[in-house]
Amino acid sequence: MPKIFLSYRRSDSEDIAGRIYDRLVADFGKGSLFFDVDTIPFGIDFREFLQGEVQQCQVLIAIIGPTWLSTTDDDGHRRIDNTADWVRIEIESALARDIPVIPLLVRGARLPKATELPASLQALAYRNAATARAGRDFHRDMDVLIRGIETLIERFITPTFKFEVVTVNAQGRVVNTTAKTAEYFREDLGNSVTLDLVRIPAGQFLMGSPDSEKGEGPQHRVSVPEFWLGKYPVTQDQYQAIMGKNPSRFSENGANRPVEQVSWHDAVAFCQKLSQQTGRPYRLPSEAEWEYACRAGTTTPFHVGPTITTDLANYNGNFTYGAGPTGVYREQTTEVGSFPANAFGLYDMHGNVWEWCADHWHDSYEGAPVDGSAWLASGEGENPRILRGGSWGGNPVRCRSAFRSGFAPDLINGNVGFRVVCGGAGT
Repeated sequence: MPKIFLSYRRSDSEDIAGRIYDRLVADFGKGSLFFDVDTIPFGIDFREFLQGEVQQCQVLIAIIGPTWLSTTDDDGHRRIDNTADWVRIEIESALARDIPVIPLLVRGARLPKATELPASLQALAYRNAATARAGRDFHRDMDVLIRGIETLIERFITPTFKFEVVTVNAQGRVVNTTAKTAEYFREDLGNSVTLDLVRIPAGQFLMGSPDSEKGEGPQHRVSVPEFWLGKYPVTQDQYQAIMGKNPSRFSENGANRPVEQVSWHDAVAFCQKLSQQTGRPYRLPSEAEWEYACRAGTTTPFHVGPTITTDLANYNGNFTYGAGPTGVYREQTTEVGSFPANAFGLYDMHGNVWEWCADHWHDSYEGAPVDGSAWLASGEGENPRILRGGSWGGNPVRCRSAFRSGFAPDLINGNVGFRVVCGGAGT
């Protein structure tokens, strides 16, 4: 179900806003609604908090009563003209995200004209409005509104999926399990084969490893725009659907295993053909995008914590990391999604198969881009390309979020695959 943000002005519509909230809760559930600024924690910048809540919602309902536009502050100025006005911040943020914003007119109010609104809110004047009348018409009007929201969900709102994220301690024991949801987009490849991509939110992170991991550096802060990344490595079925062949070593019962024995050139060709077939811009992730997506907000060696186990990823369990335990050595790939996801909803970011990135190899991050883009050397040639994530055959050190390796772009190996980025999925 969507998260619905209910915006209203207390002096204008507090009592009917409560009735509207109760009715929406009855249909969508309490966890699907954000209703009142009273929930803002003490000491928190309310502007940032409200913007954060709106960033998570999928529909905003702006309850507009007769005095919504004309309400003034103690100095006699219209509150809507104040950039710190709660109602303005809420609607501004939703319009900036271009999510559905539904003006809900109560007590005979009219929809404001664009000329009556601050520039940042003028788009509200062109949103189709709903009505909630008092008395016996109330529930009839709410039925119409709820059907409209359900139509938006079905036609326009990006679907979500649920998953669980686990965290382990230094010995590899699970100490926490958290329920999460993420937005995804499903690409139809034909013949009942689909490709799921997960929305990776924009953000900043510290790329590379700290001195305690003694590897990839120097650490540097990178800002990454929003993108959509394959929920899993590309599978053998997906590769077959686009390329008309399956080069994989582990092809027996392999439809849902990652494709392997694909070179960097093969992976790029797959992206090109997929783009031509779908009309959307598919490509390999940059190294920065890959690490940002793998970490999913964590700073530990693995997105699960300070170590990893073979219950959580497919790698050579004869080897350990830190104080973690030994485990099984499967000696082959496993079906994608066999192990827990990270906090972004991505599977198999540690182990199973190495994953190609778009970047050329550089010995260190000195001079690396800080905007999330791929780092290319002058002249494409046969410069080594980046591989990330480790594999079924490697030790866990190589599965770390920060670990990087470089190989010739024509390398073909039974432990090398890839996943894709789409710049236009879900739009």
